[in-house]
Amino acid sequence: MSRWAQSMLKLGSAVIVATTAILYAGAGCGRRGESGARVWFYDQQKKQLYAAARDTIPPDGHGVRAIVVAFRGEENGLAKRRVAYLETYGQPLKEALERAKEARKSGNVLKEAPPSRESELFRTNNLVKQVDETEWHVVGSPEGRRVMSAWRTWRAADGREAVVCLP
Repeated sequence: MSRWAQSMLKLGSAVIVATTAILYAGAGCGRRGESGARVWFYDQQKKQLYAAARDTIPPDGHGVRAIVVAFRGEENGLAKRRVAYLETYGQPLKEALERAKEARKSGNVLKEAPPSRESELFRTNNLVKQVDETEWHVVGSPEGRRVMSAWRTWRAADGREAVVCLP
């Protein structure tokens, strides 16, 4: 292989590596852990969305976690976003998760393991509802599953599907 061809091969490889690094970082894939991660919350009194730290445990004052969606290609348009459903925790689960969060933050060891998503505490205290509903539903109930899956059938006039949006 000639020197010119070798130089071009090295240059092409460098361009590919640099482009991949830029795309990787731009897509948010280069972030380590969840430090600084944000999720949507919904203030039920003010009826408005706000961003909160990923480890915020609902309810947070009047705020509960909000699953926010928009049609593919419109994720960055604030006016195009729509709340798919709201999620909160019953008091026993909230207290257990707050104890685990505080122990993790302070470096202390918990006396009991934090509740897993499969635990009875989680299954009976993880609640969802539509924005306009007054009643909360247990996630694993038929009504809870309906609330959480309804947005997946939403389509734009041109058939684009709804996708989850982060702050």
